[in-house]
Amino acid sequence: MKTFITLVFMLTNLSVFAQEHVSLNGIDWILNGKVVSENYKGKDCLKTDDGVAIASNILLKNGIIEFKMCIQPGRGFAGVRFRGDGMGNTEEFYIRKHQSGNPDAMQYTPVYNDNAGWQLYYGDGYGAVKEHVFDEWFQVKLIVSGIRGEVYIADMEKPVLVIHELKRGEREGKIAFYGPARFADIKITPMASPQLKGEFKEIAEAGDEVIKNYKVSEIFDDEKLINENLLPANFTNKLQFRKWDTEADGLLNISKTAALAEKKNAVLLKITIDSETDLVKLMNFGFSDVAKIFVNGKAVWLGADIYRSRDYRFLGTIGYFDSVYLDLKSGKNEILVLVAENFGGWGFKARFENLNGIKILK
Repeated sequence: MKTFITLVFMLTNLSVFAQEHVSLNGIDWILNGKVVSENYKGKDCLKTDDGVAIASNILLKNGIIEFKMCIQPGRGFAGVRFRGDGMGNTEEFYIRKHQSGNPDAMQYTPVYNDNAGWQLYYGDGYGAVKEHVFDEWFQVKLIVSGIRGEVYIADMEKPVLVIHELKRGEREGKIAFYGPARFADIKITPMASPQLKGEFKEIAEAGDEVIKNYKVSEIFDDEKLINENLLPANFTNKLQFRKWDTEADGLLNISKTAALAEKKNAVLLKITIDSETDLVKLMNFGFSDVAKIFVNGKAVWLGADIYRSRDYRFLGTIGYFDSVYLDLKSGKNEILVLVAENFGGWGFKARFENLNGIKILK
């Protein structure tokens, strides 16, 4: 079975571009990649065709980011990054130009180690319906307060998107804009606790049946295991593992743990289950993008949910969409899950129907 990976990065590598500076709206901008300043339809603006403009003299933790935006028809992703480095570790809000009028016309996602997580974060709190306006300037306002945020487009009285939880937490960071788009009238206002108008939901803590932490291995090439029916002797002994807690709902964003690189696209997640007797237990789980499950050294499940791998509409979003029956022996059982990344989010989550007869060891 061939390796399921094409290392496609949505983010621009800062090191490959010579940096230029330009002043606009009283802000000094570092231009990386194909970014220019120009006048378009009466406004001095930044045109970010294939690059990033980072505000060099402003940091923001809480506050308001206001700007006018102009986009052209066609496939593309354009927006603003905040509370990060402006590049590969940041919070991000962007418009999907080609999804005008659809539920995913816009997106909030955290970015860790150059990997955005839109396959992990979708629906309420992450995306919203919006008819986009093309080749005209329209107003955008992003308000960030604590672990919450909201986005206004055109209508400055009602948010079009509420972000129930900013995943990277309350931290100070850089502001950056990227395209293909034009940005003008940019105003960045740091504030201690700006007012939010949206209706927010509390993030519910997952129940005990959900696995809430994993031992995560160092990163390796999935080809080493993808075709193995039995776990090779001493394979895990050669890997270093580190314990990682999940988010409140049980999602493990694996991009937090490692940066993708050539021939390094997979990790092993280790779960230890203590069973009172020999029994078979159902585990529901979700993953992105490729997963293979070993129970006490034997492969029992393999699947792929790669973007567009089934048809052009298949997104590969994560949820409790898959199930496996685990053949557990009395005593401790070692569950190892290989999870490999291709594009759009690297994650895993799992839960049991109930904990009758078993205990999830931490």
